[in-house]
Amino acid sequence: MNEALLSSKNLNWCTPPEFFDELDQEFHFNLDPAATDKCAKCAKYFTPETDGLKADWGGSRVFCNPPYGRNIGEWVKKGYEESQKPGTVVVMLIPARTDTSYYHDYIFGGKADEVRFLRGRLYFTDEEGDPKGRAPFPSAVIIWRSKDMAQSLRDMVLDLIKGEPMTANEIAATLSDRGQQVNRSDVGPILTKAQAAGKIKNAGKRACSVTGRSAIAWTAAEGV
Repeated sequence: MNEALLSSKNLNWCTPPEFFDELDQEFHFNLDPAATDKCAKCAKYFTPETDGLKADWGGSRVFCNPPYGRNIGEWVKKGYEESQKPGTVVVMLIPARTDTSYYHDYIFGGKADEVRFLRGRLYFTDEEGDPKGRAPFPSAVIIWRSKDMAQSLRDMVLDLIKGEPMTANEIAATLSDRGQQVNRSDVGPILTKAQAAGKIKNAGKRACSVTGRSAIAWTAAEGV
């Protein structure tokens, strides 16, 4: 076990840039509350000196990779509480320790909008962006949204197929993996209406990765 990675005082285990960039394309972050001057992911950020745990995150689109030591529960609590403020989205990268009290107090039971468990282990970097080491635990991305920022199922479906063509079953499976209670029958009507509105288009048939059968893949229409 790498004790440095688990230290509450060490913020030098930075998020892999390619991993952050993928999330940033989806959420468009503007605040990093657990940063240093070198590893900050956003123009606005808080360092240990300015103390993101005491600062106001309200109205921001937050990416937070907190210290993984004993006070990580305080960061998770902070993320949940700040997400209750209008205009706020909080995305937090933490270990997938589902037995901990903070998971049950601030994530499970519908408190988080999405829980995305990552496949494999992340390789963190140092402040210069050089490889630091592989995490000794699996990770999860936790997403909280204020009520006014909550995505509708329609928006989630359309956001997914902006990235790549997907079949209805693939869309349903991806959203289910993210903690949404959705199945194929929920997705079909959304696709039908979106096609009629000119929001999406038929990208042709191919083998569905979920069912193995030939199915229509859908993608966003040009200009959408």
